[in-house]
Amino acid sequence: MRYLLAALLLPLSACTAVSPEPGQQAVLIDKPLMFGDGGVRLQDVRNPGRTYTWWTTDKVYVDVTPQTVQVSFDDFSSSDNILLDFSTQIQYRITAPALLLSRFGGQWFQNNVASQYAAIVRDQVKRYDMTRMMSDPETAKKIDDAVTASVRELAKEQGLPIQIQNITLGRARPNANVLEQMNLTAAQQQRVKTLAEATNAERQREQEQVAKADADNAYRNRMGLTPEQYLASQIAELNANACKEAKACYLVPSGTSVVAH
Repeated sequence: MRYLLAALLLPLSACTAVSPEPGQQAVLIDKPLMFGDGGVRLQDVRNPGRTYTWWTTDKVYVDVTPQTVQVSFDDFSSSDNILLDFSTQIQYRITAPALLLSRFGGQWFQNNVASQYAAIVRDQVKRYDMTRMMSDPETAKKIDDAVTASVRELAKEQGLPIQIQNITLGRARPNANVLEQMNLTAAQQQRVKTLAEATNAERQREQEQVAKADADNAYRNRMGLTPEQYLASQIAELNANACKEAKACYLVPSGTSVVAH
């Protein structure tokens, strides 16, 4: 009698508790040992709380709130053949978890979306040049909208029970090799610009000196002075200006020597 009672209570004690959190749904997967059909139950557990099922039934909790998956792409070519890198984000929401797992399995994104998504992004990137994608917000939005629409159509064609809410490609980035070449080119351009500016400044100074010399020579000619007389007058003017700023001033006639003790 005791063994019979234990046998009757065994199924009751071998139950699995199912308790999805808010924002989750539980998908039940039957794995009978001997009799009955196995597989994903299309009727999932939605209400928070606790539900019991047989111990041979597995449970998978699926978030039905908006989720984000990040996908990176390297070396996608722009219309001007510049290799660009992208770190994209797909925001989506699962609308029927049990149906999704039953028909497409847990690897639904890798199996049904990933490769097509890469092709969609590659096609859109190829339509624009690097400068527009990196610096023009309108171009970036146009690409995001086109990719979002194409992935929504892909999900609809395949019957995926997911809602594509938004896709952003983020800022286009030249890959490491291209970026290095761009930096080298920018540095070279800056050196050329600096050299050109220095050359122009030197030419300007030379022109100013020539103009001053011409003006001095014209003044000397108008005054009827010889070069030696003009030079002496310039020295006298410099000495006079120096004496104005000095507290004591001694003018030494030309040809006179002064010895200080």
